[in-house]
Amino acid sequence: MAYIGEIKIFGGLFAPQGWAFCAGQLIAIQQNTTLFSLLGTTYGGNGTSNFALPNLCGRVPLHVGAPLSNPPYTLGQTLGTEREVLSANQLPSHIHRITGNVYQPVLGENPGQLSSPDNNYMAITNGQQVYSTSKHATNRMGPLKVTMQVQNAGNGQSIDNMQPYLPLNFIICLSGGQYPSRP
Repeated sequence: MAYIGEIKIFGGLFAPQGWAFCAGQLIAIQQNTTLFSLLGTTYGGNGTSNFALPNLCGRVPLHVGAPLSNPPYTLGQTLGTEREVLSANQLPSHIHRITGNVYQPVLGENPGQLSSPDNNYMAITNGQQVYSTSKHATNRMGPLKVTMQVQNAGNGQSIDNMQPYLPLNFIICLSGGQYPSRP
C-alpha cells in the first residue's frame, strides 16, 4: 500500500491509475484535495485553484536538511544545472608554458656583398647589399625582446554538468493510497 504523496521510480511508459508523473504539471485542487493538503504550493501553483506536482525531469532527488558544508536544502528548492558555462575566473590559477627558440641575429664579418638573406648574415651596408656570406666571430645584434601571450580557449561553450544517468519515470501517488499519519 502506498502513501498519498509517495514518490516512486517507475520503469513503465505510463503512470498507473491513481498516480501521476512528477513532471511539474499543475493539477486542480478541487479534484486532489488530499494531495494538496500534503504538498500545498511547495512545488508551484496559485494555491486557490491549482498546485504543482514535483518536477523531477532532468533532476536528481536530494534529501531535505543541512549537509556539513552547505546551507540547508529546503523542500521544493531547485538547485544545479544540466549544463554550465565556465569563465576563466572559475578555474584554478595555472600556467601554460610556451616553448620555442629565439635566436640572437649574428652579424656578418665582411661588408655586405649580397641582396638575398638566404643562408647569409646581416652585414654593414654598402647600399642594397646588406648580407654577407661569413659571420663575425663575436659581433651580434642587440638582444631581442619577445612578448608571447596564450589566448583563452573554449569559445564560451557550455559543458555537460551531469553525472552518469539512466532516464526513468518518477511517479507520485494521487489517490487510492493511505493518508500518512504524523508520528
